[in-house]
Amino acid sequence: MAFLLDTHALLWWLAEPERLSPAVHAVLSDPAQPVYVSAASAWEIATKHRLGRLPTADVLLQAGWPLLEQQGFQPLPVSWRHGVQAGR
Repeated sequence: MAFLLDTHALLWWLAEPERLSPAVHAVLSDPAQPVYVSAASAWEIATKHRLGRLPTADVLLQAGWPLLEQQGFQPLPVSWRHGVQAGR
């Protein structure tokens, strides 16, 4: 089974892993487990940072995808069709 990492869980994994449940920590720690991160998370993080609601996101925004790739995460391509389905 593959997992899509929610923005909060992504931020907690990078900055406050103790906030994650043992089950989530086990999934994210398993290199054989496919974990995806959506571009929507980048959009959300950048928007919250710009609005001053996530001031510590500088490191993540500057490091970009290579930082997440080092964690073993995979990009989740999002299409127009995905957006419409999610919105419904």
